[in-house]
Amino acid sequence: MSLIDYMGSDEDVERAARVSYGYGTRRTSETRGLIRYLRRHRHTTPSEMVELKFHCAMPIFIARQWVRHRSACLAEGTEVYFDLPASMRRNVRQLYKLKIEDIHRQFQRTSNRTRPDKQRNAFFRADRLKGMRLRQIDEDGLTLRHTELVNVFDSGVKAVFRMVLADGKSIECTSDHRFFFSDGWKTLSEATGLDGSRKVATWKVGSYFIYVNGSSQAVPALYQDRDWLHDQYKVLSKPIGEIGALCGVGPHTVRKWVRIHGLTRGGRRAFRPEPWNKGRAYRLGSRVLSTRWIEANRQARSGAASNFWKGGMSPERASIGRWTTQRAHLVHERNHWTCQLCHARASELHVHHIVPVWADESRARDDANLTTLCGACHHELHGRELEYVERLGGPPVDASWQRRPRVAWNNLTVAKLVRIERFEYVGEKRTYDLEVRGPHHNFIANGIVTHNSLNEYSGRYSLMPLLFYRPAPEQIQAQSASNRQGRSGAPLEAIYPEAIERWERVRQLAAEQYAWLVERDVARELARIDLPLSTYTQWYWKIDLHNLFHFLSVRADPHAQYEIRAYARIIAGMLKRVAPLSFEAWVDYELCGAHLSRAELGALRRLLRVADGDIESPGAARVTAEELAALGLSKCEIEELCAKLAKPPAADDFDLDLAAARPAEHFARLMEAAVPRVDRR
Repeated sequence: MSLIDYMGSDEDVERAARVSYGYGTRRTSETRGLIRYLRRHRHTTPSEMVELKFHCAMPIFIARQWVRHRSACLAEGTEVYFDLPASMRRNVRQLYKLKIEDIHRQFQRTSNRTRPDKQRNAFFRADRLKGMRLRQIDEDGLTLRHTELVNVFDSGVKAVFRMVLADGKSIECTSDHRFFFSDGWKTLSEATGLDGSRKVATWKVGSYFIYVNGSSQAVPALYQDRDWLHDQYKVLSKPIGEIGALCGVGPHTVRKWVRIHGLTRGGRRAFRPEPWNKGRAYRLGSRVLSTRWIEANRQARSGAASNFWKGGMSPERASIGRWTTQRAHLVHERNHWTCQLCHARASELHVHHIVPVWADESRARDDANLTTLCGACHHELHGRELEYVERLGGPPVDASWQRRPRVAWNNLTVAKLVRIERFEYVGEKRTYDLEVRGPHHNFIANGIVTHNSLNEYSGRYSLMPLLFYRPAPEQIQAQSASNRQGRSGAPLEAIYPEAIERWERVRQLAAEQYAWLVERDVARELARIDLPLSTYTQWYWKIDLHNLFHFLSVRADPHAQYEIRAYARIIAGMLKRVAPLSFEAWVDYELCGAHLSRAELGALRRLLRVADGDIESPGAARVTAEELAALGLSKCEIEELCAKLAKPPAADDFDLDLAAARPAEHFARLMEAAVPRVDRR
């Protein structure tokens, strides 16, 4: 864990809070009092004046907990784009929108209040949403594809800006949210200079373009590329329907090309030995057509909606062909119904352009450029038109036929760039963020491609360092009986040697498999899939003081996992040296403080009384468990209240042992040494 850089201190927090009254002359005691007042009353906006940048290296299982506390967020009211599954079966897209706060509400636990004994899956709403087709952009080809929701997070109330695009789209988000700009993923602050610390939208003058939902575009058919189809069907084992959705075609087209390329999987026959319905008989009853059905059918088959519709503008080639056919009898009559090459009369006569249309389109409707040929001569001449131009009385032609390859094309939805028109300061609103399944961590919100707030070491582009986390003996503990996601605190020293030996065997096998794959030039995004969660990853993390305190409140808590608490303690020690007064207020009011509900305050009022500015206890007052339950507290809430009041939490001083610290270069060398050396000779 390394603090790379920071901007601001306690003085900047104070300066932002006093902006309305002037900075003036002040004492340290006044600064401390103001910062404690802000923290006590949850006025957190001035804390955003301090920003810190860290370089973090941690096991992947810690990284997955880390990213659940977001700083870059979308405001309530943002609409997330899905596609309905029934429409995808018809190879079309039907948009379905859900507001992000509605998604968060459906991810919460449900309860059967009338029949608790009938409660089955308390998260059935979340499971249903996780199965929906969330729109996502393939960052490699910019085509529209689908992913799935993993989780949604309530990130609290934050300062929000509205970004308005030239095509009318808009989205409300924090200034540090990432979007897909023309030159890659960037936050609004990085790309446009949007200042998120002021209650007015200010940004750098310039033209900024970001990717939005997309437009239909003709692209070469990927399914005809054998290598691409092999990777999708054989290596990644994607279903035929999913491959067809990526290419914008139906499953039968993909299945045909799987058969053409010889990629069919063993044990399956391409065709049945006989018709599937052989020997079956059908009996159709009389069908009564309703008036509604007849009218709907008439509307579907009338005008341009009909599959027999021939209206509209004909292409130029068809127009020239029609004109030539209309002039045919005049040309044949002029040539005495005789072929102008073999000079014989035939029952089959064709009209031929002496100078081909492709060589000189200006003579396409010139009567003098038409002549008569029999069917046999016309067939012989085809493809060699320029050799016969002068023999048929035409002028010399200096042109050559440019053969165009026959390539299948598909209409796919491809992301397009749109210019940012302006920014507007909206105010403070509740914000949320989504976690989506890969391979591309983006989704479509309000028609705009949006991303999460982390820049992690990518195993798709770089070789993974084969460095693994090993827990200390005292951390191998049994599962807690009361906390389903925690440890009991009792070490299992007897099994530690065998546990470590088993872990090492798994890691050794995974490391050898990874090295074997990358040495044979297997794509890195595939080679990494079996690496364990104990593998180290790294990233750069930029966060402001307000969001950092939120992260520490959760991850420095005694209920958090030991390993991430160790990281939180180091970060807290660094923060103590950067902004000591803000850190002190956070420890007093957040980490070692407690929030009380209305019922809990009601219980305390029965024990305490306020008189003349003093707090006193009237006699030996006591509130029984039955009385607490009558106030609306559940059994679990009663236990938590007793734990809050039983003993004060032990406050860690968070002082860093600088003698044990190592420079960032030391860990960089460790990570570099753990990267496998690949020799492809």
